[in-house]
Amino acid sequence: MNKPYTYPVELQNAYPGSDSVSPFPVLNLQQIVRTIRRRFWIIFTVIALIFSAVAYVTFTTTPLYKASAMIIADQGKRDPVDIGAMVSGVSNAPGELETELEVITSPVLLERVVRKLELHKQAEFNPSMQTPSQLDTFKANLKSTLGSVFGNGEDKSAVPEKKNLTETEKEDMAIMRATGILGSRVVAMRSGRTLIFRIEATSVDPEVAAELANAVADQYLVDQLDAKFEATRRANAWLDESLSGLRAELNTAESAVEAYRSQEGLLSARGQTLTESQIAETSAQLINQEAEYSELIARLNSVRDQIRRGSSESIAEVLNSDVIRNLRMQLAQVIRERADLETRYGPRHPDVLRIVAEEKDLQVQVDSEIKRIVSSLENEVNISRQRLESLRGSLNNLRGELSENNRSLIRLRELERNRDASKTLYEAFLSQFKQINESESYTEADSRILSYAQAPSGPALPRTKVNLVLGLIMGTAMAGALVLLLELMDNRVSSGEEIEEKFGVPFLGNVPLLSGLAGARTQPGRYLVKHPMSAYAESMRNLRASVKFANIDKPARLVTVTSSFPNEGKTSLTFSLGRMSAMTGSRTLVIDGDFRRRQLSEVAGLKPDVGLIEHLLGNADLEDVIVRDSETELDILPLSKSGTTSRDVFGSRSFDSLMIRLKAEYDMIVIDTAPILLMAETRVIAAKSDQVLVAARWRRTNRASLQQTLSILREFHSSIAGVVLTFVDLKRLGKHSGAALSNYRSYAKYYHNK
Repeated sequence: MNKPYTYPVELQNAYPGSDSVSPFPVLNLQQIVRTIRRRFWIIFTVIALIFSAVAYVTFTTTPLYKASAMIIADQGKRDPVDIGAMVSGVSNAPGELETELEVITSPVLLERVVRKLELHKQAEFNPSMQTPSQLDTFKANLKSTLGSVFGNGEDKSAVPEKKNLTETEKEDMAIMRATGILGSRVVAMRSGRTLIFRIEATSVDPEVAAELANAVADQYLVDQLDAKFEATRRANAWLDESLSGLRAELNTAESAVEAYRSQEGLLSARGQTLTESQIAETSAQLINQEAEYSELIARLNSVRDQIRRGSSESIAEVLNSDVIRNLRMQLAQVIRERADLETRYGPRHPDVLRIVAEEKDLQVQVDSEIKRIVSSLENEVNISRQRLESLRGSLNNLRGELSENNRSLIRLRELERNRDASKTLYEAFLSQFKQINESESYTEADSRILSYAQAPSGPALPRTKVNLVLGLIMGTAMAGALVLLLELMDNRVSSGEEIEEKFGVPFLGNVPLLSGLAGARTQPGRYLVKHPMSAYAESMRNLRASVKFANIDKPARLVTVTSSFPNEGKTSLTFSLGRMSAMTGSRTLVIDGDFRRRQLSEVAGLKPDVGLIEHLLGNADLEDVIVRDSETELDILPLSKSGTTSRDVFGSRSFDSLMIRLKAEYDMIVIDTAPILLMAETRVIAAKSDQVLVAARWRRTNRASLQQTLSILREFHSSIAGVVLTFVDLKRLGKHSGAALSNYRSYAKYYHNK
């Protein structure tokens, strides 16, 4: 058994709330196993109840079958018509895909499915055609009962049904109810990040489940086509109306352009106005004329220069003149003849003179022809100059006219831009109008069915194996929560480890429950004498050693035994501890310090006329009040039946003197006191004792009362030897304690309990 002197100093000095004791001990696997063993039947019962309830619901629930059809949002076959949002198809944007999922399960679409399949005429979708089950009847009766107890039982939120409804109104209400039920049976979801929609339908009939899934898929495609045709019709009407207005606007703009051209004289050809064309032509002519004029001037100046130098023969115009060429030929002939005649007749011969006169005449003709050529060049230069001046004047006039035209062109360009804008818009609308008319014959849905639903071979709900596993898990969780709650609410002292960890005082041992050892209730003191080798006797030996040597330097002689409340085994513990001490050969005295109940005296079988109170009051000698136990040589200082007083006898000098005298005569003195939480004299006695032994009843004493008991002892500066657990069921102790000695079966063969 654990000895108090073997504990570390900080543990012995620890107290609740100090730093050396953790207020939140960490659970380990052994503690969890002990808790499970301790609460096994609670855990088993809760798990069995919840598992049975889940199993009952699972096996009695009507099987539900689930079938699924798959639709793909086909992006490859988009309708070519695209007029904003009016005729647009399904987009792959996440938001629009989620919108399509909502459309699939929308009440409008599901209502069309209900009408198509006439689901409102089937009992599954029409509650009025169903026979209420026992569970439904029970719920209705319970609701009625609760309503009668806590109110009028009417559902104020329910909409009162109209009476005297027509058949059409009744059918419409049945269709609305069937649509709501179908909405709870149909789920549309997206397969991952793909463009595939999965439509799942649930029904009590596998064939109906497949039919519902396929009907919803088909209706979704039909609604897409209807939406496209309706959008096309609206777009066609709108475009037709818009085209009429745009056509009139374009005609007005073109008329305004032509009228302004005529008004301002801005006639054009090949993309240019007439003025611009004339300026371009005149500019070209002016350039040519300037080149021609420069050439003529150069030729004239060259001719004049050559004439001045006397080299008219090299003039190109002269060389090119046929007249001068003939005259020169004649002149050359005459010069030859003159030379011949002069040689023959001399220079004075008449023929020579005639030839000379003829030579001069020819030379005059050549000079006249040269002058004529120069005069002709001068005339050409003058004509070219006049033409050049004329072209320059015309060009200046045209430029002035162009400047006026440019100011008018600003307004013309504005009118043309308005006309072009109207024309572009008109052509765009006309093209869209033609496309819409062409698309009406081949418009397709933006989605297509990837696979139709097939009738399932087995029910989807209830999932028997999953439900049973979940029932087991739920039962385990509920049992664990209940056990945790019970453990948190359990405020009773259960083990020595708990005492040391939570209260910071030594644990001195377990006192066995005798009914578990002897087979029937037996007086502990008498059992101790009859069975000195029993587990109970061994616990007393260990307890005596622990208390005696709680302080090695100063062995305890005066020991006070107390408890928090009555019936915690304090008196039996005192008497047994005293007898065991006497049996070991020590001079031992036990004192009955509870003068209200006198339990120690009754346990010892004593009914004296005088006792402790009479001795303290001076009415009896000590030798007359001490009684010797014939079986163990234990001395007992009892209380008489009349031994009551209102005086503070335990705080008196006579009590102190008595304790000094008894310590000199006995090796150990054990005082049985009243519960310390109830009686004040116990606190006085504890303060005067060498060691105080606190008895706590196993699985009965709560932690709060034990904490308060230890706090009071500390307030009175009492030396606490430790806490001992009484009435311990050794066979159950292993479920509460992890100490080695808590396993009674492992060492039971060492004791002789019978």
